[in-house]
Amino acid sequence: MSDGAGDDHRREAFQVAYYSDDPDDHSLDVEALAPALLGFGRLVREANASLNGDSAKIKLVVSSDFEHKCFHINFELFQNIFEKAKTLLQDDRVKTAKELLQFIGVIRSAGFATLLDYLKWKKDRPVAKVEKPETPGLLTIQIIGNDNTINISPEVLKLAENRRVLEAIKETLTPVDMNEAKRIEFKDADQPVVSLEKEEIRDIELACDAPDTETVEQQLEHAAPETVVATLYVYSPVYDEKAKRWRFAYGRSKKKQQHIYVDISETSIATDALKRGGAFTNDRYRVRMEVTPPDKPGAEPHHKIVQVIDFTPAPQQGQLALPRPRPKKKTAKKAVKKSARKRPAKKGA
Repeated sequence: MSDGAGDDHRREAFQVAYYSDDPDDHSLDVEALAPALLGFGRLVREANASLNGDSAKIKLVVSSDFEHKCFHINFELFQNIFEKAKTLLQDDRVKTAKELLQFIGVIRSAGFATLLDYLKWKKDRPVAKVEKPETPGLLTIQIIGNDNTINISPEVLKLAENRRVLEAIKETLTPVDMNEAKRIEFKDADQPVVSLEKEEIRDIELACDAPDTETVEQQLEHAAPETVVATLYVYSPVYDEKAKRWRFAYGRSKKKQQHIYVDISETSIATDALKRGGAFTNDRYRVRMEVTPPDKPGAEPHHKIVQVIDFTPAPQQGQLALPRPRPKKKTAKKAVKKSARKRPAKKGA
């Protein structure tokens, strides 16, 4: 640990108790205990690295204690938050030793679901949907099946998506896997916080062993709408003021244009068009448009105009004067000589 002047040194304690079938047996096989101790060290180290990066360093120390009916271990977590990190990050983005242990679930939390809670609930079931509820700082995770939603913090999700954190959790469960214990209990100031039975431990291991899928952060990034500035041309004129979607041509060139339906419900496009006498093909709109990716494979993105920047009406053919017909020229009648006229033939000639 650094002893630099101005560095912030913090410490937090928690206890772990392994319960066996024999209440009078206070021993634990070293081959089961050693991976568990190393696992706790790796767990808090990886959690700190995942949430704090190199802004804080931690060190976990242990002193064994034998209590009645269990093998009890006292841990102390020492954290050093560097002064440089405090200056740059104002210390409010650095998760303290206490917060790290709360996110994991080995000491009392502020009522939110912890990493252990989430893994026990999730088992090996894949995540079907991720939403941001109205409550700030929480995510709603939905899976397929009964009891299929849970609210957790982004920090807990980040730990749950860290393969090294999951491997460390499995190591802490080694005494149960090796049948050296049947139950694990975490304590805060000697008061029980959470107790994990063998079946619940198995559920946590199933979640840790589940194959990697797209992370929640990636899902949120893919699902997040993107706002773009676009030029749209009316493709199919609409004369209904109540129509919420218009069809536009969208693209830089005619060869690459696509015809899309766009939500105009939050604009005055329809009202303004009717005031002008209607919408016409190739009316040009320069807009800010929100593009939301499809929520399922094969579906179309959702387009929505959030602001009209500029409008240019399409060129219209005006009223042109029809050309006047040219007057016909009068042709002079030629005089016919009397001699040239045919005289009626005389009778008897």
